[in-house]
Amino acid sequence: MEEKRLKKWTLLRRGVQLGSVALIASPLAGVGIFRGNLESASLMGVKLSDPLAALQAMLASGVALPAFIFSALLVAAFYFVIGGRTFCAWVCPVHLVTELGDKVRSRLGSGERTFPLSGKKWLLLLTLIVTLLTGLPLFEIISPIGIFNRALVFGSWAGLLVVGGIVVTETAVARRLWCRSLCPLGGFYSLIGRYSPVKVRFSQAACSGCGDCVKICPVEEVLQSALGEREALVKSGECTCCGACVDICPTRALAFTAGYK
Repeated sequence: MEEKRLKKWTLLRRGVQLGSVALIASPLAGVGIFRGNLESASLMGVKLSDPLAALQAMLASGVALPAFIFSALLVAAFYFVIGGRTFCAWVCPVHLVTELGDKVRSRLGSGERTFPLSGKKWLLLLTLIVTLLTGLPLFEIISPIGIFNRALVFGSWAGLLVVGGIVVTETAVARRLWCRSLCPLGGFYSLIGRYSPVKVRFSQAACSGCGDCVKICPVEEVLQSALGEREALVKSGECTCCGACVDICPTRALAFTAGYK
């Protein structure tokens, strides 16, 4: 019974990840509930826009359409409520691929370097500046997320070489390099996640000090800092709410909670 409990968040997250991929590819099977991709889509008739893609489009064109803004705010509000970077761990197809690649890297014992988490925010700023100056939505052109989406919908499998290149780089050089330190969209959602009401709660009294949670966390410096400073909540927006630490904790010292106290 305990074994099943320890894996529940990971199993649920895998289901959501695979469900997201299936939803993107659903038009190929003639299912019409979802049209588009993770940048701009219609879900059961509701228009949805990736907030960063919408922001780039407005900066590039100088035009702000109310309907476009509303669809982007709707998505931003959703991820704000459930935890900001939950998009990264629960929805993003690239994260799914690189997460599986990380298991290979771990077995090989390679690519142990890490780079600062702040790199995403600097690249986010650079993306917005270049978009404003050139009139081109930079990240949407080169985004591995968009490339993956197009590969699923249009069968442009050659584009997956970009995603494969990320996995190879992370295996050989630095673990989780793209998601941890380079993805501008992850940087955007980390800003939202900082103020999200959904957090990982830490009970110091229940903690055995085993350190298993820190070892399994994809952004372990964030969790390590919170536990080291004996904070009741993991407040950093870098937390992806993946649930790995909650699953592995043998004493239930970690759990999801909603609220600011």
